[in-house]
Amino acid sequence: MSYLRARIVGLTVGVALLVTGGGLTAANAVQPATTASVSTGKASLETILDTILDDTNAIRVKKGLSKLVRTDSLDKVAAAWSRNQADDREMSHNPDYSKQIPKGWTFAAENVAYGYDYTDVVEAWKNSPGHYKNMTSAATHIGIGFATDSNGRTYFTQNFAKYPQAKRFLASTSKPQVSGTARVHSTLKATVKSWQPSGVKYSYRWYANGKQISGAHYSRLKISYKYHGKRITVKVTGKKSGYAATTKVSASTAKVKSKKK
Repeated sequence: MSYLRARIVGLTVGVALLVTGGGLTAANAVQPATTASVSTGKASLETILDTILDDTNAIRVKKGLSKLVRTDSLDKVAAAWSRNQADDREMSHNPDYSKQIPKGWTFAAENVAYGYDYTDVVEAWKNSPGHYKNMTSAATHIGIGFATDSNGRTYFTQNFAKYPQAKRFLASTSKPQVSGTARVHSTLKATVKSWQPSGVKYSYRWYANGKQISGAHYSRLKISYKYHGKRITVKVTGKKSGYAATTKVSASTAKVKSKKK
């Protein structure tokens, strides 16, 4: 079965709540959703997260609202909670998310769901009044989390927050490009077109089939044999003093081929 829940800080799970200026307002009760087919395991993590972001923003744009900005700091909170749900094998809300996201927000909210395919979950949230209210709220930023339990059941989290317009964010943040041949013992290189304003410092994390490669924290990656047959991506985080951190992920490479003889 597939289910949904939405809330904003601290009331009974199963009720959608909104937090504004530290106060609480109960929204409509959330009912269990219908079963959805699940093929999420075939997609990379970033494909899942990007699809959820795009589907959520499409709803906002249709309503005449600005797009939500996905940030690394909110992603971390959402990802950790999806992992927590998967480990517990139970859908639940994070009672502390409003304390874990960056300070300075004037509105915060959370949607969770389990059992859905990533292509279906936003539509399910849309069809639930409480979840839809959160997605079309005054929020300016979003974090998205996804995890599966040992049985392959999916768990999703959306954390929403509104920050003052004075808070600054990086611009022209295009996705990184990966150059080089995806082959054992070859080297891949991550290239980032300059994000604005100038002076942004970049950090790198490489992934094989969505799983982080230990110790791969540089702009270049030499491919070892254990990644043969896997697809490689790189996540780049840009940071600058006075600006919120921004993270972008490259497209996947082709499957890593054997070493040339």
